Amino acid sequence: MTHLTPQMPQSTSPTITVGVFDADESDLAVRWAARHAERVGGTLHLIHAFMWTELDVNTDPIPGMTGSGIRNAAHRLVEDARDLAREGHPDLPITSEIVDGNAVPVLVDASGASDVMVVGGRGLGRLLTLIVGSKSLALAARSHCPVVVVRGDIEHEGPIGLVHHETATEVVTRAADLAVAYERDVHLVVRADTSPDEAEEIRARTAERIALSHPSVVVGDVRIAASGTAKELVHASEVASMMVVAGERTHGPDKSVSAPRQLVTVLRFANTPVWIERD
Repeated sequence: MTHLTPQMPQSTSPTITVGVFDADESDLAVRWAARHAERVGGTLHLIHAFMWTELDVNTDPIPGMTGSGIRNAAHRLVEDARDLAREGHPDLPITSEIVDGNAVPVLVDASGASDVMVVGGRGLGRLLTLIVGSKSLALAARSHCPVVVVRGDIEHEGPIGLVHHETATEVVTRAADLAVAYERDVHLVVRADTSPDEAEEIRARTAERIALSHPSVVVGDVRIAASGTAKELVHASEVASMMVVAGERTHGPDKSVSAPRQLVTVLRFANTPVWIERD
């Protein structure tokens, strides 16, 4: 295991960890994570999973070529991510590390010391395939903290979109926390089989609950998906700057999270970052 700095930040402030990969989507995730870390007064932690040693690949520099070699390239990748995070956030505390291992296990391990784990939403190849699997959410299922999948427009100034879930509880509190941090309203999205009266009841109950702990947060709207199709659920929340969705833990606090249809739908079609809250 090789570290650029100590493995994880030793701080009482929130730790926002972002997986760094050689892809444009990773850059988008770094930019979102840096902005979020500044919003919540946190520390940004950059982590790159370096798998070449496990594949018995020579990572040493090429003799006579300064700066060559796969491991040096990994260091440059993380340093470039640090520079990217500094753009617009010059005073943001940033730590970083390179860890030998495959992406999902490395990120899961890092999630134990993180307040949120951030990854790019496209371009991750097998990692994204695992996240949006039909039987498990891989990273989201095994993570010890919430996971944010960054995709689409990260500059949108709309409300915090909350996809209603009948039994989830922590997801409502998280949406309210984010609404305070970003100074936004909460926008509710409900299933297509919800009647207008039921939708308003859901909005009123959610607003009442949020008001107990977050009196400044407004639950300003509720939208009913136009149909039961996957794309329509996302279309109903397209005005949101971020979507907050529940991941269901079905067998106790230390067990895996299942993949409710709503979550898989949002991950496939969302045009803004998706916050997956472990309930």
